[in-house]
Amino acid sequence: MLTKGQISSFERDGIVKLPAFIEPAMLGKLNAAFDWSIANPGPFVTGAATGENVHVVDNANPDAYQMYSELVIENGFGHVAAELWNSDYVGFFAEEIYLKKGKSMPSYWHQDTVYSPWGGEHWANFWIPLVPMTAEQAIRIVRGSHKGIMYDGITFNPSDPTEPLWGDAANFPRLPDITAEYEADSTSWDILGFDVLPGDMVILHPHAIHSGGKSDANLKVRRNLVLRFFGDKSHYSDHLPDAPGMYDNDPIPATGGGFLADGDPYRPASMVQVNVGGHDTKIL
Repeated sequence: MLTKGQISSFERDGIVKLPAFIEPAMLGKLNAAFDWSIANPGPFVTGAATGENVHVVDNANPDAYQMYSELVIENGFGHVAAELWNSDYVGFFAEEIYLKKGKSMPSYWHQDTVYSPWGGEHWANFWIPLVPMTAEQAIRIVRGSHKGIMYDGITFNPSDPTEPLWGDAANFPRLPDITAEYEADSTSWDILGFDVLPGDMVILHPHAIHSGGKSDANLKVRRNLVLRFFGDKSHYSDHLPDAPGMYDNDPIPATGGGFLADGDPYRPASMVQVNVGGHDTKIL
């Protein structure tokens, strides 16, 4: 499924594009699942899909897990992740959906790993566009940042896009204002992204500093789906502060009983293996 070049690009840069990877029939099923998610928002949704200007983000809806895990298995996404990492185990974490219409804000630069107890190399976001987008409208990363420092999270405050989430409760450095610095000097940050069409898939590491685009007069409706995976070299990491904040992390029941502890292989009892049948080694 993957070429050696694609695997090395992901390892080096933290992102890779798989052009025309999703067949039309599966793309139709993913669009139907996306529409179901919009009509049936979960407990962690932000925004509402009504009005002229829309910005909806829904993440890890428990009622949607079976639907998305079945689509993941049907399309062989788990085997793609297994090849990407040379991993015997691939688990499906959850979905995330983005719907933006009219005039919306971008998703500001951030790293996913400062919001969740994720550690290790084997994590991936399968970012799936459901409409055509330019690189700036889609998803971009700071090249190689998946191997770098963990910055503080952000509160997604439009008036202060680097406002620290954890602040004094943790010891993370504040995220630089990448947008302002890049606009002043395009050599200040090595930004990488891709123009995409429906059927393409972009894979990025969630520790990579990344930013999503907005809807406006040039892109009136922005629809994309994210599917998250973890593999052999993923573990529970106790790097988040025990402090009130936007993201409170409850103990996670482990597959073998008890709860996940720092350094344990990331194997939540509620999540399924999606490369059943072993590791498919179709590397070209």
